[in-house]
Amino acid sequence: MPVTDPNAAFCLARIGKSAPGWDTLVVSGTASTTAAASDLWAVWADLERWPLWSPLHRSVSWTGPARLAEGATFDQQLSLGFPVGTTTEHVTLAVLEPGQRAGWAGDSNGIRSCHLWSFTPLPGGGTQVGNVEAFTGLPIALVRPLVARRWNRDFQGAVDGLIRQVTQADGAAAN
Repeated sequence: MPVTDPNAAFCLARIGKSAPGWDTLVVSGTASTTAAASDLWAVWADLERWPLWSPLHRSVSWTGPARLAEGATFDQQLSLGFPVGTTTEHVTLAVLEPGQRAGWAGDSNGIRSCHLWSFTPLPGGGTQVGNVEAFTGLPIALVRPLVARRWNRDFQGAVDGLIRQVTQADGAAAN
């Protein structure tokens, strides 16, 4: 089955896949909002505050001197539920186009993954926000039935939480 989402296709290509297979999981969240991409990016770029709006994150902290640059590193403590639990991932930004997209990829414990956030301006105004991750490897094949639905819900929750954080900030600024 061909992949129609360009962000999912990007991540699949980064992990060596042209389409999902038996050992692959793609999770995503997406939404359109009237908020400007620059406003969404400003909130997203404050990584330490991700736990305020992302249901997955317990903490995020920069681990190197570089901030928001390709090659910059950070640790994110994620609550992924059963059977994975809470884990800390060390992340290196591999793709960074400020205001448009940011992503990272990794290979750990038999799992290759790629994560991409995107902020696409819409023709009539507003922004399409995307949050996608593709995983491949035998461990993913084994846990996919247990985690796919919940992780998709959490990725959507992160998109919705980011938008809510921005629109609440805009509303507070207007008052």
